[in-house]
Amino acid sequence: MRALEHAASVDCTVPAGERLATQTLGAGSRLRVVDALVSGTHEVGSSHHELLRAFVGEPTLERMDQELESHGYRTHEFGDSILVETSRTRHAAPCSARSPAVRAPAGSILTA
Repeated sequence: MRALEHAASVDCTVPAGERLATQTLGAGSRLRVVDALVSGTHEVGSSHHELLRAFVGEPTLERMDQELESHGYRTHEFGDSILVETSRTRHAAPCSARSPAVRAPAGSILTA
């Protein structure tokens, strides 16, 4: 996710080639091309938990954490996963995920 957002941050294209994603994502991030994330569950305060803030606001994240805890979900080290989808009202992405320009070329390798 960091690699895609970093690669598309300038002009909304994801060019082929090797690059290094140097940005972090969190509450202040404006997502440009990624709409959803399958993630392990994470402890409050961890960097991975902070990444979820790029998708949802604090009230939603708190409710998610409460639900996960009340149902006995285990943290990512033990295998439980969640799907987090951003709200278009929260992040009006400048690049449409349906635009051909956002697609990575065949054979591209994106790493974070």
